[in-house]
Amino acid sequence: MQLNLSKGLTHIQEKVSPNSITNECGGEGCRVYRTDLPRKRVVINVEKEFDSRGDSRKRCDRMLFYGNAGKKTFVAVPIELKSGKTEESDVREKLENSLKFATTLAPDRRENGETVYVPVLFHGRGINWTNPRRRQLTVNFQGKSVPVLIGRCGRKKNLANLLSEAGYL
Repeated sequence: MQLNLSKGLTHIQEKVSPNSITNECGGEGCRVYRTDLPRKRVVINVEKEFDSRGDSRKRCDRMLFYGNAGKKTFVAVPIELKSGKTEESDVREKLENSLKFATTLAPDRRENGETVYVPVLFHGRGINWTNPRRRQLTVNFQGKSVPVLIGRCGRKKNLANLLSEAGYL
């Protein structure tokens, strides 16, 4: 199957407000590096997009979309940014709502391959865990428990390293 990743990215851009498109994956006092990410990508400021739609649900800060031609997948990455310490329950709700939103933007799988959803949290000072022994953040998505990739704000290649180590780049 020949993937049309550019068409998939264009499809996403057409479904959101032009004011919501950004080039930055970071913000909110949390630096996220774009180094080593695919050049063809779309980054959405999810807060701006929800506001433009009049949607008041909790949501993540950014959403990254890119194609992985080698794996014949399209990748949707909701990114929650916390410069300080964060509450596990707050992050979970924001990422779950954002994953649902991402499904409304995902392109046709016949042309772009299966869409893979990869929730990410970047924090500056740690996480207040509900269960300190567990220390693995998961979200409920499409009837499954999906692990959240967790990284630190400001570390070089932080996003690319997380995605690469998990097999998504």
